[in-house]
Amino acid sequence: MDKKEKPAEVTKPTQIRIKGTETLPSTKDLSINPNNPTHHADIINILVSNDELALISFFSRAPGQNVEECRVSFTHALAKKIVDLLCKQLNYYPQSASPQIETKKG
Repeated sequence: MDKKEKPAEVTKPTQIRIKGTETLPSTKDLSINPNNPTHHADIINILVSNDELALISFFSRAPGQNVEECRVSFTHALAKKIVDLLCKQLNYYPQSASPQIETKKG
């Protein structure tokens, strides 16, 4: 007995406005490169410089080693927007750093 499968519902992207910035366009208006791979990350490493730049490296765990999957550099202003967007989308607004986050001074 074959049942007709319902197509998966796709939610429409919402426009997000961060105070002092322009509204982000919906993804339908963006040029998406289908050749960009999607990576899975288990570890994140963040380096912040004094010249208003941030570098995030994403790593995946493999047997016996951690492998860097992707590296992205951007301004402090964009880094703050990313944090705001993640908090909004996850409905998670921490008052302080998670106890799982370790800070190393060196």
